[in-house]
Amino acid sequence: MKTHGIRIAGLGVYLPPVFDAQRAVELGLYDQNEYEWYGWTSAAVAGDTPAPDMAVHAARQAMDRAGIDPADLALHLHASGHPQGPEGWSPQHYVLRHVTDRDIPSFGTFQACAGLIGSLELAASYLNAVPERGAALITGADNVGTPSMNRWAFGIQNGVLGDGGSAVVLSRHSGFASLLSINSGSTAEVEEQYRGAEPLFPPSVTVGRRMDFKERFASVGGVEQTVVNVVRRQGELRTELALRSMAEADVTPADIIRVAHVFTGQETYLKVIIDPMGLSTDRGLLDFGRQLGHLTVNDQVMGLNHLVETKQVGPGDHVLIVAHGGGTAISCAVVRIDSAPDWDVTPVLRHPAEWNANSFED
Repeated sequence: MKTHGIRIAGLGVYLPPVFDAQRAVELGLYDQNEYEWYGWTSAAVAGDTPAPDMAVHAARQAMDRAGIDPADLALHLHASGHPQGPEGWSPQHYVLRHVTDRDIPSFGTFQACAGLIGSLELAASYLNAVPERGAALITGADNVGTPSMNRWAFGIQNGVLGDGGSAVVLSRHSGFASLLSINSGSTAEVEEQYRGAEPLFPPSVTVGRRMDFKERFASVGGVEQTVVNVVRRQGELRTELALRSMAEADVTPADIIRVAHVFTGQETYLKVIIDPMGLSTDRGLLDFGRQLGHLTVNDQVMGLNHLVETKQVGPGDHVLIVAHGGGTAISCAVVRIDSAPDWDVTPVLRHPAEWNANSFED
């Protein structure tokens, strides 16, 4: 979709301190061989900070940077990939309540790790549908340090998970960047691999079953073959959507200065993602991302924010955003930087060595 007059007015992030991956190995949380293979150096660990509170922090920062009155908001979308709080509760309205008292629509979205970027397309469409709608807030957050999850043994390709929150303010009137195009798609047939042999009812989280994608993959044809099939199918659609987004934005791969992508510790993993798009890994965020872990829905906004804060991109530069989640959901977008906002740089802090990297380990 070629967007029309949609600007990015503000970005916000909540980045908890990172915990050293080698220390996680010493504590028996992280396998030594996987540590050496996957390349992660650390992971952002939020402890007992709730995911919705991280989203509130990021949203307030994005709103402040945008300089937009909360009364101008027409929509709020909140993306997540992991349980946010009490079952049956509405985390998106918690976030909305702590950002503005406006009675605007607030929806929760689940597209696994592509949820926040996919929500940008929904928000852009919503704003363009009615001229009087001025701005939209999109938030995302996850804290994976729950009893059903070991962030250091996630069980599928790419490995370690981190915690964090992020937010984007879209506006029809002002902003430092333009959302030129965005496209989303689904590889729905892959849901079977991520479901595995687990029953649909009762939901696993309600009976205390741990999340283990490797076990699910093994139940539907073997881990290695399943990963190969998922990577192939996902890669085909991801490349198609990225190239379509670039064409709609009237740019070529040569015009793309940087890429905001799913975080990884492996250059080979990043190469699989962006090589077919005609891009090289040096345009990515390998070194920045490998110290944070895969931040579920937040990688791309966290990465874009880092590029803007550190002035690695400036006026006239184009950034490609590439998101995929759960094997089934993919969204790609092209952003043009129009001005250089003077924002403070978000520091990457470190947990003390004696801090517990995951209070729920076996």
